[in-house]
Amino acid sequence: MASSYGELYIKIAQMVIISIILAYFLYRRYRDRITGFTWFIWLFGLVIFQGVLEIIIFILWRNGIVSDYSSLQEFHMIPSGIALFVLFLYLEFMRNEKPNTFLLATASTLLGGYIIVYILEVLYGIESTGVYAETPEYRVSRVLLNIFQAFVLGEAFYVYTKDTMRAEYKKLKRISFLIATATGIGFVFASLKVFERWTFNTFQIYGAIPFSITFGILALAFIFNPFYVYLLPAKINKILIFNDAGLLLFSVRIGGKAVDLAYQDVLVSGTVTALKALISETTGAKTDLRKVSFGDKKLIVVEDKEHKVTTLIISDSDAFILQSAAKHFTENFYEEFREELENFEGKVSHFERAKDIVRRVFPFVPPEEIRSE
Repeated sequence: MASSYGELYIKIAQMVIISIILAYFLYRRYRDRITGFTWFIWLFGLVIFQGVLEIIIFILWRNGIVSDYSSLQEFHMIPSGIALFVLFLYLEFMRNEKPNTFLLATASTLLGGYIIVYILEVLYGIESTGVYAETPEYRVSRVLLNIFQAFVLGEAFYVYTKDTMRAEYKKLKRISFLIATATGIGFVFASLKVFERWTFNTFQIYGAIPFSITFGILALAFIFNPFYVYLLPAKINKILIFNDAGLLLFSVRIGGKAVDLAYQDVLVSGTVTALKALISETTGAKTDLRKVSFGDKKLIVVEDKEHKVTTLIISDSDAFILQSAAKHFTENFYEEFREELENFEGKVSHFERAKDIVRRVFPFVPPEEIRSE
């Protein structure tokens, strides 16, 4: 918690800036339907909630309503712990269809342990006397939160550093490097804060400053490159769109050599249509077919809300975030070509404009890499 009015003013300035960023994310989420921003709306919303609680508790503390020795001073950190868990889930869904079991168990244990220990400290006055009494941030609950913070930011640093090395396109490398730098700063300071308890008064870090830098860089990266929220730099080989009758409407290859055998795309779309029908008839399943795996290649299958068109993305990843990107692409395609689809007579040439949607949703791909087939 802020320990002086100077730190309080820093916190207020931080809240104002984050509120502006949150407003922008909400605007893009609902204007452009960028569902990937939902993660960051929750993340920044919880950070703002934490800041408001901290300001309230600071005022109560300065007016003697909350004691120097009270663990209630730390109540404002609970939203921070939940925000970190949201960031952890985002990182996992960037890479996988569902979180890694071991990492999820670790994150849940650290967050749950922090909240349980904090509640015990409040209820039973644990560590309300002794050398740590006047500094609630040095208590066991805060140490657990700092470990959790270092764990999540360390994972983020690892993920984006790996992206920087793996990314196929220069823009992806630059964005990944920027975010790796931001999360690396946060990881270093979170690690240092873990040891504050054992170096009492040797050093004390007011976390609002380094973590404002971390989240500030993170926010700027997504403001200037909003669609990056969707993707790890997975290799996307092909994007196909077909209608509810299974007729291929549009096909692009991303990278690689152009292929003249367009009938292969028709065969794939027909196969997926038949597979969907087979699953529906034999199992009675009402849910959509989402993906099919063939060795190291994944076929992500997404329909629009009206079930008029289906997008098929061939990639080396089936990450949940990529599925969200496919959904966004499909909804944009349907909105763009609603009239043509309702009056469809077999002509597919006007769907060539869908390359513009590809460039919007995957803007890091150089235009020359997007080839119609």
